Amino acid sequence: MIIKILSTFGLIAALSFASITDAAEIPADEYFRVDTITKGLKDPMGITVAPSGEIYLIERKGELKVIQPTSGDTVTIATLDVEIRKGKNYARECGLLGVALDPNFEKNKWIYLYHTPIGTKTHQLSRFTVKGDAIEDEKKMITIPYNPENSTCHEGGSLAFDSKGLLYLSTGDNTCPFASKGSAPIDEREGKICYDAQRSAANTNDLRGKILRIKPNDDGSYSIPDGNLFKEGTKKTLPEIFVMGCRNPYRISLDPKTNYLYWGKVGPDSGKDSDRGPRGYDEINQARQAGNYGWPYFSGDNIPYADHDFETNKSGKLYNPDSPKNTSPNNTGLTKLPPAQKPILTLPRACICAGPMYYSDLYPSGDGQLPKAFDSSLITYDWAKGNLQILKLDEQGDLISNQPWLAKFSFTRPNDMELGPKGELYLLEYGSGWYDGSNGTLKRIRYSKTPKKIIVPTADPRMKGLPKNHPGSKLIGASTCLACHSPTKQSIGPSYLKIAEKYSKDDDSAELLIKKILEGGSGVWGEQPMPAHPQHNHEEASQMVDAIMKVTKPQKGKKKK
Repeated sequence: MIIKILSTFGLIAALSFASITDAAEIPADEYFRVDTITKGLKDPMGITVAPSGEIYLIERKGELKVIQPTSGDTVTIATLDVEIRKGKNYARECGLLGVALDPNFEKNKWIYLYHTPIGTKTHQLSRFTVKGDAIEDEKKMITIPYNPENSTCHEGGSLAFDSKGLLYLSTGDNTCPFASKGSAPIDEREGKICYDAQRSAANTNDLRGKILRIKPNDDGSYSIPDGNLFKEGTKKTLPEIFVMGCRNPYRISLDPKTNYLYWGKVGPDSGKDSDRGPRGYDEINQARQAGNYGWPYFSGDNIPYADHDFETNKSGKLYNPDSPKNTSPNNTGLTKLPPAQKPILTLPRACICAGPMYYSDLYPSGDGQLPKAFDSSLITYDWAKGNLQILKLDEQGDLISNQPWLAKFSFTRPNDMELGPKGELYLLEYGSGWYDGSNGTLKRIRYSKTPKKIIVPTADPRMKGLPKNHPGSKLIGASTCLACHSPTKQSIGPSYLKIAEKYSKDDDSAELLIKKILEGGSGVWGEQPMPAHPQHNHEEASQMVDAIMKVTKPQKGKKKK
């Protein structure tokens, strides 16, 4: 039973390519200045901006830094002892993951950090006090157990406050998705608990795969605000849950006027529909109130997965979005779940993230603030593709249009985005690596009423080693390939150089690799599967393979005499 979703594709096309008709047109890229504040960051994970303009930045391995926006001067004020990846079968996304400043930071100097304390199998939300060039007085708020084994991933970690002083924390489903071949990870077999997201995202009695909402108290504890998904004392539920049914809500944001919550869903890897359910989709979600957003039972526009039996490899009935049920033996919560809510935007699978909502009247007028054309707009960014989008919303919060922004600039894995006190925008680039990276960059984006010729590097650093001006290289750069591969260095998947070396002497290798690109595969380079890319045809895949086979080793610089 192949899932028919032509209408969804029509909606995607309409929203992705519609012109702006009900909103002021976004100024051309030449009216924006993109400046580098600092570079050489190592696995930078998040930023938050103080009312004074200082930028607090975290790196995965535990460093908390303060950066001056004008000079770029940087001071490391803390280094937390955190767990990081230990070999290929260990959790992939732990470390120092989230940062936020208290709404009254100028007075109380409180900073909130979400991290993975070393020697534990837990994530920890803690409040610290900034004192000079250090932090002290840790108050442990929420401790969340997680499974670090079996190559689990999706840990979330984004933190944000709303206008009422409520703190939101995103958590991923902490599940290994690879054995599910890009479909729903609902493996209920004994000993496969790490492969079942029903134990986390669909579990009303578990804090993983959620967005939590709490009211921090002055003594470092917290209380539960009214309006969360489950009332305190409800059996088999946890009252901190505001949103459930999340795969990996990697970055969240809040509308400063309505307090609507936004986040991007990083979709699963499947490149095509099957009897198990839909292909992978990314989503931009909006929560005006508490709700269930359906993972792992639905994806995209509430397209259902089938109840798949991993023992027999047979698919049963489709899940019902109006009345989903969690019957997994790994579920410790309610069986009957709240109805699944739909996203406001569905896109083909990549790594979409929600940036800030913008209103010009919240910032002082002057040079640098984003223009009024951005009013009531959500700025989004894609970690894999590097592109930015402006989602215009009406007074009710409904989506009007979706427009590309700053396409003439080059961004390498944008990882976080925050507005400054003058209405300027800060963008954090993770860099060209996927783990153990060392070329992360912090940039500032400002508006100017005077256009200026754009001068940016023409080469994407992630493309170094691929043949220049090759049609296959261009296709690789425009696809999601570089999310898992690097031309010359090991990433999640093997480097293209290693692939070229392995298959260069095999006359039948071209067709084998073409098939891998189009249909996916697994087992050659480890557990991580290669997702299918049915959006490409045979000729395009052939060009991509040709470019991969021509990857060259990086040239070492000449020694100075």
